[in-house]
Order: sequence, then structure tokens, then C-alpha cells
Amino acid sequence: MEAYLDSLLYRTRDADRTFDLIVVGDPEIPAWLCGTGRISVQRYEGARSTGLDRIRVTAAVVRQYLRLNDPVELRQITQPRWHAPGILLGTIGHHVRVCTRASASLFEEYREAPSPVRAWLANNAIGRSIFLANAVYTPKYGGIDLPVWAPADLVVEERRVNGDRFSPDARPHEELFSQSTNRVLTVGRISRRKGTDLLLAVAERVPDAEFVAVGPVGDEDLAAAVEGASNITRHPPMDYLEMPSLYTDCDIVLSVSRLEWGGVSRAMLEGMASGRPVVALDRGCAREVVDEAVPDDPDVIANTIQRALN
Repeated sequence: MEAYLDSLLYRTRDADRTFDLIVVGDPEIPAWLCGTGRISVQRYEGARSTGLDRIRVTAAVVRQYLRLNDPVELRQITQPRWHAPGILLGTIGHHVRVCTRASASLFEEYREAPSPVRAWLANNAIGRSIFLANAVYTPKYGGIDLPVWAPADLVVEERRVNGDRFSPDARPHEELFSQSTNRVLTVGRISRRKGTDLLLAVAERVPDAEFVAVGPVGDEDLAAAVEGASNITRHPPMDYLEMPSLYTDCDIVLSVSRLEWGGVSRAMLEGMASGRPVVALDRGCAREVVDEAVPDDPDVIANTIQRALN
């Protein structure tokens, strides 16, 4: 959410254009977002919920907000399969343009879920309610097509990062890596979905490179394997404002994630904007974005990294 809102502010530079951010519960909102003067956080009480309860809570919050405000547009920027139906229900009877967001992966990722049947119902049954909105925003890479019955307008949204923030001029972190050359950065959750098993195999084949994996732990076994690797250092998630310094401190950005919108991760876009060569899995539209798109093969990836480092 933080990165999306930063790119939204970057795309809409008109200082007079402001946004209300509707928040349920008490999640921490980065102070810098509020400090821009363009985002006003509107907090509402609501129990932590999942599934159908999240739809109900979202609808109730939207109704509360609309009783006191008269927005031109409401846009969902979080999980579409639960929040989007809630927004649609909450806006019934109000003249407000409702916009949802979705990528093709919403309807495909059930294959990787612990319970494929339940995930299919959530993503492909409930998830299709997004098409009942006034407009559906979809990313340029990995976007969706509207079904013939959908009344919504389709808006293709350019996936961008803040080019003022992520640039080759950003100050290097300087403490992330221990060596001065052959530094490879990966950003993302420690999990098979994000390709951590592939990262381990690649690092073993490039022993003279130093790999740093920045992100939360999603798989404890893979995290333990990373900790035990001789040339990989795991680093916890970093503050968003510090992220540009990570990219300018490395020699190569490696993205081995197996599940991204259209095969394009935000780390890939941020690495390219920072002027660093990016090596990524050849999935979806990745080759339209990065320097090197490679197959899910540790030998090929290792050879590509060695060639790029030399």
C-alpha cells in the first residue's frame, strides 16, 4: 500500500489534489505519507476479520464514511476479493464512482494456495464481483480483460515507481553488504512463491558473489537454509524510504519470484529506476522490463549473474 500510494502521488503531482485514506482498525500508517499534506487518514473501528466477515466490515465502514463525506470516487487499493465486494455493498444508494483494482493473478493464484478449492471460490466467484464496479483498474503488466457481461470501464494503469525517489542518485546504504563488488540484492518474502529455494541454488553456484535477501519470513525452513548459506545474508524488511539506498548499494538486482502481476515485481521496477541491472525469471511481461529474463533454472541464472558481474 505504501509503495502504491507513493507512486499515485508521483503520478498525480497536482498539489491541490488530495486523498482520504480509509483505514479500518489501527494499522500503522507511515508518518511520511501523512506529512505530504495530500493524504488524510480516516480511521474507523472494526474487528480484525477474514473472508465474508471482511466484506461485511468493509461495507459498514464505507457506509459510515459516506454519511459524512461526499467523494467523487472511491478506489479499492487492497485485497479485491474481500474489500471490493464490501465497497460495492457499502455504496449502494450513493452517487459515487466506484473503482476496483485487479490483475490476472487474482484469478490464477489459487493453484499455489494451501486450499486450492477454497481459494478458487474466493478468487473466481467472489473475486469477480469487481467487474460490477464503475471502473476496474488493471496493471499494464499482468492485466485482465473484462468479461462480456461486465458494466465496468477498464482502465489500464501504468505500473510506475517514484522516479524522484528511486534513482541512481540515491545515497547507497553502505552497510548492507560486506564486500565492495559482486553484490547481488533480492527483495521479497522468504518463501517458495518468491523463489527463495531458487536463490539458494543460485548462490551455491556463484560462491564469489555476496547475496543479500531483504524481506519478511514466510517459510521458516527456507529462512533457516538462508541463514546457513555461506554467501547469503538475510535482512528484515526495511523502511520504505530507505529502499532506494538498497538498490544503489548493489551491483545486480535478482528477482526469482514465481508469482507476480504479469511477471513484473515492484522490486524489478525499483531496481531499473535505480539504474541497476536486473535479472528476473522469464514470466509474463518480465522481458519487456528487465535487462535479462531467464528460465527457472539455477545454472542459467548463475551463468547470467556471473556474466553480468564480469
